[in-house]
Amino acid sequence: MNKQSILSALIPEAGLQHLGSTYINWAGTGFICALIAGAIDQNSDVPYAAYYTGAVNEAIGFRFWVLLSVAGLLLLCASLPLIYLAHRYNRAVTLANRLRRVIYMFFLVGFDEGGLMIGILLANLVHASDKAALLATKSFLFSGVSFFSILLLIVLNSGLWLIGESVYNPGSKNFSGVVRFVLDKPLKFLVPGYVLFTALALVITFNRQ
Repeated sequence: MNKQSILSALIPEAGLQHLGSTYINWAGTGFICALIAGAIDQNSDVPYAAYYTGAVNEAIGFRFWVLLSVAGLLLLCASLPLIYLAHRYNRAVTLANRLRRVIYMFFLVGFDEGGLMIGILLANLVHASDKAALLATKSFLFSGVSFFSILLLIVLNSGLWLIGESVYNPGSKNFSGVVRFVLDKPLKFLVPGYVLFTALALVITFNRQ
């Protein structure tokens, strides 16, 4: 397989247009909310101003996003052998399908939360609200909210979409993309890759401070 065919095989059934439209929905919502909070914050002497500015800060749940991502990864690692049996040998298909749907929900909620954060952080980057930007910087786990930290978050968050939509498609109820690409590989490649992926997920999980 050439590079183009490999990249095409990794894209989930939902397609990249779905990724873009979902980002527009969630990041756009976060961006607009941050703009509204910034406008309200201009009247900081009004009692309700701090309430809405604080609401923007509370929406940036980076630790919760990490929790959803880690939970999804660990559940995926635990379920992959069963998903493989269902795919190759038609065993425990019902259970495997239910697990895939649960895994999908973790990645879906994580991706949506990430999209909302990205919109808010982009608004803060253009100084939608100095107070909200300060609060967001303090709550975010990067050293500062910069263009590159937001870009990194976009890449990682897109990975959640890639895995989640590959594990389970709500329309067809099938798996596709990177999950199908991996499960179609021979066991001599699949087993070492699975062990490495699981070890990496465990390192990420237990290396949080």
